[in-house]
Amino acid sequence: MNRLFFICLFLAASMISFAQGTVRGRVLDKQTNEVLQFVNVSVKDAATGKMVKGSVTDAKGQFAIGNIAYGDYQLTISYVGYKSINRKFSLSKASPRSNFPVLYLAEDRQMLKEVQVTGQRSQMKLEVDRKTFSVDQVLAAAGGSATDLLENIPSVEVTTDGEISLRGSSSVEVWINGKASGLTSDNRGEILQQIPAESIEKIEVIDNPSAKFSPEGSAGIINIVLKRDRKAGYYGSLRAGVQNQGGWNTGGNINYSSGTLDAYANLGWRQRKSKGGSSSEQTYLKTNQYQNYESESEHSGRNLFARAGLTWHLTKKDDISLSGMTMLGKRDEYSFTPYRYGTVGAQNDTHIMYRNNTGGGDMNMYHGELGYVHTFSEKHKIDFNLTFGKWKSDQDNFYRDSTEWIETGAPTTYTYQYRPMFINNRSWEAKLDYENQITDNFRIEAGYNGRFSHENTPQEAWIDNRNWDGHDQVEDREYYNRFIYDNDVHALYATVTTKLGPIGVMAGLRGEYWNVNTESYTWEQEHDASLRDKPFKKDYFQLFPSLFLNYSLTETAQLQLNYTRRLRRPWGGELNNFRNTRDASMVSFGNPELTPEYTNSFTLNFLKSWTDHTLSIGSYYRPTTDVIQRVTYNEGGVIYSTNENVAKSQSAGVELIMKDKFFRILDLTTTVNAYYYKLDGFSYLIGDQTVTGRSDENFSWDARMLASVILPYDISFQATGNYRSRRVITQGYRKHNASLDLGLRKSFLNKALALSINWRDVFNTRKWENFTSSDSFERHQKNWRDPNFNVSLTWNFGNMSAKKRKPQQEEMNSGGDDTGGFGGYE
Repeated sequence: MNRLFFICLFLAASMISFAQGTVRGRVLDKQTNEVLQFVNVSVKDAATGKMVKGSVTDAKGQFAIGNIAYGDYQLTISYVGYKSINRKFSLSKASPRSNFPVLYLAEDRQMLKEVQVTGQRSQMKLEVDRKTFSVDQVLAAAGGSATDLLENIPSVEVTTDGEISLRGSSSVEVWINGKASGLTSDNRGEILQQIPAESIEKIEVIDNPSAKFSPEGSAGIINIVLKRDRKAGYYGSLRAGVQNQGGWNTGGNINYSSGTLDAYANLGWRQRKSKGGSSSEQTYLKTNQYQNYESESEHSGRNLFARAGLTWHLTKKDDISLSGMTMLGKRDEYSFTPYRYGTVGAQNDTHIMYRNNTGGGDMNMYHGELGYVHTFSEKHKIDFNLTFGKWKSDQDNFYRDSTEWIETGAPTTYTYQYRPMFINNRSWEAKLDYENQITDNFRIEAGYNGRFSHENTPQEAWIDNRNWDGHDQVEDREYYNRFIYDNDVHALYATVTTKLGPIGVMAGLRGEYWNVNTESYTWEQEHDASLRDKPFKKDYFQLFPSLFLNYSLTETAQLQLNYTRRLRRPWGGELNNFRNTRDASMVSFGNPELTPEYTNSFTLNFLKSWTDHTLSIGSYYRPTTDVIQRVTYNEGGVIYSTNENVAKSQSAGVELIMKDKFFRILDLTTTVNAYYYKLDGFSYLIGDQTVTGRSDENFSWDARMLASVILPYDISFQATGNYRSRRVITQGYRKHNASLDLGLRKSFLNKALALSINWRDVFNTRKWENFTSSDSFERHQKNWRDPNFNVSLTWNFGNMSAKKRKPQQEEMNSGGDDTGGFGGYE
């Protein structure tokens, strides 16, 4: 009887399960054809309107809702800032599956008091492994550069000298269109200053990348995606702008798309001008001597930015693409710095050195890419890319010093220095990616990535110790240096995406082998090869696992738990042991013995969405070993600075992101990043000096609020407020600061013409102020830039109202079986 009972129970359960169906689909933005993630999907009974089940779309805009009894239903798709859509469908024994290959959501345009108010696209999308920020609405960067845009991205920080950090860590990779594109720690500050903000479509912050991506950058990856429209026909724009300090810019772009060919071109010219300054108060504790300065500086640059690309759709399954990007620029710099020396407490300086520094140079960057994609089916493809990049920068620096000897009354002395540097860097990269959605709930990805870079950078010096104008200059052989740096990386990766009940799982493993070769020549070694030391070589092999877990709590709430292992490799300049004396207050040099620092990165994210509000809470913990830090010490009355693998560190924090829409015209994006950082104490012997650093820990936080207001008559207004609290750094701390940016945009002639005005750092408070100390010295440094005011005008032309070319998925038969993908639930 027991056996008979269980057999009947099993048959009943089987009949019930057979009487259930599944609805699947994919949601895209009607204007941009991009996938929409975390869109609310609900299934309602067609007769009663009562909700039966719900879900949200995943990283590919897909959803799958199963275990639905046979019957008639209504599918409702809703998302903040978009018009909701409804679709009817039926499930039966003869047709247990209903599939919607493409569902388009259109932006919601509202009427307010009979005055047309145009809605704006959401500026932030929260995705499974990244946050995507649409920057075409960031008014504070109009007429600016990529650097200006990055300063408006939550959790991203840019210093006055172009150093970029994410969540308080400078160990972050910056990519263009998903690749390094020739950007290195040495040159990315210069390159990003030259890329026009108007050429950028969006910025992706991938704070914990999977094994598919390079593990470089313990804090993650910032990916800058350049514009590349896909509208049918042609479309383009022309722009021009001016800046209060004398800079100006102009440029244009054009796009063409058809069934067999897509092409785009972008050309821009920028004349950059800025003013700023720096100051330093430095005291030597053992001798009670000081060295202080306050410097004024002017920077100007002019550059041509050009990019173009072509994609040929050979067949419905084969695409070949060719693209290129180049920047040709010049820069000029001037600064005047009085260095004051003396005894602490004395009424007068012992002597003052006045330094006039002028510099300039050419900067050229070339980047080309060849790509091929073969699509076996909608969920099965192979993608190959080959890229080449070259960065060349010829720098001239002139130092004219005059020293007044106040204490001794000796005659004024004059010196002249000319220090040219010629940076040459080239790189190749090859990528092969394979993706196959084997079943509804099982996907594999695998690939190879090879990166090969070479740098050859000589620098020279010419001095005249009698004249201020260099009339009798001779070569300074002590300063000559040639630095050669090679870094080759080979990587294989594989990831598997599946489901374990209601939990989405993506697990991956990446193996990397790389070798480093550095050489540093003096003048004698340059001219006599027999005197050269052996190249410094190191080989490494490391495994980098990743694990992503995703659980949908409800139809509008998700929980994510991620783990990855990451690293930060020392970049070229940090490995060069040449002693640089450009800064009269400090001698700096690199360390060829540096090894990479390794980080285990854990993140826990919670996402909840309402009709007009979205809340994201992300927590992270990053323990790091062999931390690379700049250390400073005093030897013989001279301050030296170098790099060391000093100790271990721990970083933990919580990132809160809120997106709120009020009264249909006000959008608020608020980001609060609070984190704890601890750096262990260290003690190192460098030469005859023992360099120590006390264990230090600090709790700090950053906050940013972006308020966007849509006004009548096609007027948009934005205000961005930033606050950065006190932050611990090696051997000291950085003082807190705050700033405010404002922007205004007015559209004319049915959006064909747009006038943008922005005022960055309204109250002139964006300053960087550091306090460092040890047993032998104390130093207080400050850097700043003057505020900028920009006005720009943009004219849009072409087939602006044309429909997009339908994607292959829409052209295919709608009877296919779409997948739920990672992140949905049934």
